[in-house]
Amino acid sequence: MTEEHDHAHYHGVDKAEVHPTVNEALRILLESIFPVKPETTSLPKANNRVLFGDVKSPIDLPRRTRSTRDGFAVNIPHEVEAGQSFKVSGGVRIGTVPKLFLKPYEAARVATGSNIPSGANAVLMVEYGDVQGKTLLANKPIKMKENLLTQGEDIAKSQLLLSAGTRLRPQHIALFSMLGIESVRVFSKPKIAFFSTGDELVDPKKSRSKHTGIYDANRPFIASMISDLGAVPVDLGIAKDNFGVIKTKMLKGLRYDALILSAGSSVGERDYVARAANSIPGVRILVHGVAMRPSSPTGIASYRGKPIILLPGFPTSAIISFYVFANPAILRLSGCTNLEKPIIRAKLVEEYDGKPGLTHFVRVKVAMKNNEYEANIVRPTEAQYSRWLQSANGIAVINEKGVAGQNELVDVFLIAEVS
Repeated sequence: MTEEHDHAHYHGVDKAEVHPTVNEALRILLESIFPVKPETTSLPKANNRVLFGDVKSPIDLPRRTRSTRDGFAVNIPHEVEAGQSFKVSGGVRIGTVPKLFLKPYEAARVATGSNIPSGANAVLMVEYGDVQGKTLLANKPIKMKENLLTQGEDIAKSQLLLSAGTRLRPQHIALFSMLGIESVRVFSKPKIAFFSTGDELVDPKKSRSKHTGIYDANRPFIASMISDLGAVPVDLGIAKDNFGVIKTKMLKGLRYDALILSAGSSVGERDYVARAANSIPGVRILVHGVAMRPSSPTGIASYRGKPIILLPGFPTSAIISFYVFANPAILRLSGCTNLEKPIIRAKLVEEYDGKPGLTHFVRVKVAMKNNEYEANIVRPTEAQYSRWLQSANGIAVINEKGVAGQNELVDVFLIAEVS
């Protein structure tokens, strides 16, 4: 099978296996990052935000014992058999606090969700009761606490609801609303600056005339990913291949919580990013080159606890590098405790023969067949090809042995739905 290739002018690509492994580079990156500061936000604005601290329930749920069925709340001293009769002493409207007190063998009409009267300790479903005047006849045995949700049985006061670092989703908003929580303490949304470098790049938003350049696809991708991760994208545009221009944009980007560059990671006579970074006090280059394919020219730097990620220029390489490094870095900045991408196990339909010593990230089309996931490699696999973007829905991870056999199970992280 054909191996994948990155930038030909990057001096380390042919011997990329000498670089740090993906896991080692990721560890170095994440250890250099400090989460952003917290703020308080109202519950309607809390979706997709990350909790700064643990949240405990302020109340019992339910606050009073209530019925889980339409029927009759009854007071029984012990389990009773079918044929037991009760005196119907009234009813309870849902949403009200009943003033009734039921004595033994008394009953009151209730609805699903009604608070039950004092003295009641079970509910007989309406279909199992016959009422003649004020007498209720049970047509089935009744057990203690039957059809009841007792106070605090669902959620007890002071019970831990969600831990710090949890990203809030709509179901969490519903949970907090049930408990009367109006605002939450969350991490601020990180502001992620980014720009591309290269004389050949053309901004697709600004170009309306004929040109001989290359449309910049990396910045729109980066902006979309940042937004999906709940952070704020700050687009600094395109920097031409000029040391002063690149350094100026880097200084501007370092005012924010993180900085991502694309086409700024390779080493060549016209690649000024590393020189610009090294000229800024406080910037430390942590990694320049990773044992992976594609994206081996990826660079990682740090500035006072802020990550700087240098992505390769080919869109394929930039996208893979973003998923592997920028994605968890932004989650760490956001205060998330779970930085792992959801992984499925899929059967590789055909073998993959890569380069030993590198972790390969192979674009695949995943489908469900015979109750298992199957992954078809999307070809061509070389990084200079971008047509996989229209069909791939997953990235298969081939470990450092570089080879995966036909029908071998491999890890895949999904980037789109499985149809």
